[in-house]
Parts: sequence; C-alpha cells; structure tokens
Amino acid sequence: MSKSTLRLQLSKIALLCAGVALSSAAAATTVTLNPLITGAAPTGSVAGGLAGTWYKVQNDARFSNQVYTDETGKTQAIGAYSWGTGIWSTSDIGGIASGSNPYVTKTATSTGQVSYANNIYNNTQASGAYGVWGEDYQRALAPIVGGANGCPLQTEAESLAHCSGEFNYAAVFSGYLYVGAAGVYDFGVFADDGFTFTLTGMNASLGMAHDTLAGSSGRGLYELLAMNGIDELYLEQGYYGIDMTYFNRLEAGVIDLGWRGPGATAWTSIDEGNLYNEVPEPTSVALFSAALLGLWGIRRRGLSAARSAA
Repeated sequence: MSKSTLRLQLSKIALLCAGVALSSAAAATTVTLNPLITGAAPTGSVAGGLAGTWYKVQNDARFSNQVYTDETGKTQAIGAYSWGTGIWSTSDIGGIASGSNPYVTKTATSTGQVSYANNIYNNTQASGAYGVWGEDYQRALAPIVGGANGCPLQTEAESLAHCSGEFNYAAVFSGYLYVGAAGVYDFGVFADDGFTFTLTGMNASLGMAHDTLAGSSGRGLYELLAMNGIDELYLEQGYYGIDMTYFNRLEAGVIDLGWRGPGATAWTSIDEGNLYNEVPEPTSVALFSAALLGLWGIRRRGLSAARSAA
C-alpha cells in the first residue's frame, strides 16, 4: 500500500470517527464536497476499480440482529424467529466481515467497477418476474456465487443444491473515485437487496442506504441527492473516498454504482477508469494539505483518548 493511500484511508477514518457528516444537508440547496486530493490524475496512472471482499454464509444460519415486530406486537431480533435465516440487514455485514460471524463458509475478492449480479438475476432479468426496471441488464457474475449456471426463479432454485450459492452473500467495497471535471453530480445505486454508500471529501461525507429487507421491497434505484433532500452536489476535480457494503438474501441479487455528471440526464455505471483501489503516488497532483494533517491529528487524539479510557 502506498503512503498516499494509507494517509487517505486514515483521513476517511478520521472523518467517520469524528462524526464529520453532512447533517444539515436537508436544509441545503447546493452542497460542495472538496476532494481528498485535488488536481488531475498523474500521467500514466492506472485506475482498475474498487477493491471488493465477498462473503458467503450458511443459508440456514440464524444470526441477524435486525429488529422486527411481529403480528402479536412482540419485538425481537429476526434471527430469533424460525424463519429468520440468513442476512436481513446491512448491520449484519459488520460481524460477517470482521470474522466474528461463525457461519461464513466462503470468501472471494474482486477489483473493478461495482456492477455485479447473481445467476438468478442474469437468468431472469428480462422476464419481468421481479418487475420491470430501466436498469435491468445482464452484469458480471458476483465472484462469490461460483460459475455460471441455469438457476431459475427463487421458488424453484431453493430446492436445487447447485443453486445454494446464489443466496445469503455480502460484499464490502472501498477505494477512491476520480472526478476529472468539476461540476454538479448525482450518484445512484441499483440494488437487490440492501446496501450502504458513503462518498467522502475533505470537508464532509454524504451517504445513503437501503438497510434492511424487513418491511420493504428488495429491489430499487436509490439516488444520493433525493435521499439527502438536496438539489445539487458540486464536486471539484480530484479524488474522493468511496465505501460501500451490499448483501443479497434470497432470489435475484444485483448491485450497480452509477452517476450522472455535468449536463447528463441518464445514469451510467461508473467504470474502472474512474475508480481506484489505491491512489497513485502524486506527481503533478497537489500534495496533502494542512487540513489532511489536521484530520490525522484528530485520528491520533481519538486513539489516544480510547487508550486512556481503556
């Protein structure tokens, strides 16, 4: 890992740990996020996409802490119900990724744009069985599900042993977005089932999520500006941090990260040319500012306080 990448990761952590978020976004009309590093990408730099780690859990395991109120009025974790198997919420992903969930059976990695689907999605997306979406098309196969197969609709696939890998998997993505032209942007996530998304700048972070399946539909297109109640998001040229989590419980699964740049009206998937899993060592790019060093100071003070409290 390069020193610039390490410092940027520390700055992202500092923002999150210090609680620097766009809490007043609902009252704003235009929000500006400043890049973690400004300027043009170094000549000859290679992007390559976000780094992803994928996890498969047992389909019959019950562990979800997502709270659910049943028809009797009783409220408890979904994992306490006999039907509460598998992943139900993005809050379940922390334990899965940290290694504390004992039901993880398989892991895989990926590097690229965030545009993946399972076999059930790819095999059925044109059928209209799960509704009709403008964003529906075949995508790269999620690496955790194994090779391509003919797994059909969920009601049939559940009973087929070779389709068991299509269900109950999660992924964690991280890296950097390079914005080549300053202007107004919006970001969209097309997901089935749940996800979280955070875009981090030097001055703030902005996020959105579809946290749980409980009481909601599985598939949707989610837009950053609309979900934060703002009219415009202005980005300067440079690098911004991206962090995402995703899960699919049952049936078709798909995740796609898109954007609309200056003057655009249609969504396009963010391709590998704009996504980095490590920021290249700066050459013509401006070096880190005093603000970044200040964020590192916040991180150090936070760690020192935690140690003292312990």
